Amino acid sequence: MRYAGQALLSGCSGGGLAAILRYDEFRNLFPGSTKVKCLSDAGLFLDKNLYNGIVEFQSVKNNLPRLCTNHLDPTSCFFPDNLISQMKTPLFIVNAAYDTWQIQSSIAPTSADPSGFWHDCRLNHGKCTPGQMRFLQGFRDQMLRVVKGFSMSRQNGLFINSCFAHCQTSSSKSTLWFSLGLSFFLVLVL
Repeated sequence: MRYAGQALLSGCSGGGLAAILRYDEFRNLFPGSTKVKCLSDAGLFLDKNLYNGIVEFQSVKNNLPRLCTNHLDPTSCFFPDNLISQMKTPLFIVNAAYDTWQIQSSIAPTSADPSGFWHDCRLNHGKCTPGQMRFLQGFRDQMLRVVKGFSMSRQNGLFINSCFAHCQTSSSKSTLWFSLGLSFFLVLVL
């Protein structure tokens, strides 16, 4: 790696979160002359209640960025909204404001919906009631608030769309880009 001219760390979903958590450390593996960038796709997880206890359970406290753990509790440092504004290395974030994984698994999981009120909406946003759409709009607004300060940095970039999607940059034909009938692969240049 000491001869690399460029390096890109990227990940999707949990991998996007891991890219954010380990990115400055990854940058330090290369000489200063190497251009190092990070792409996090669908790594902005917002529901801290769902992950309560995960830092202790998985023993990741010592692997979290010290820049964060020096002033926040370890669980808070597991969430990108507490990290992205402190990162030293350029970061590009791709995320759906209506992240389908978070909607299905975090916001309205079946375990929290025994009556099935969210069932149809969770699987097809076209079947959401006006009240459910207002709730989802609140989630979108929260996502935009989380990235507001981050977006002011000249070294960073982001693409937050209002699609119902998760992991949008892979080349799998199941991604959003192919579902829209687009036949190109997304290339991001920072």
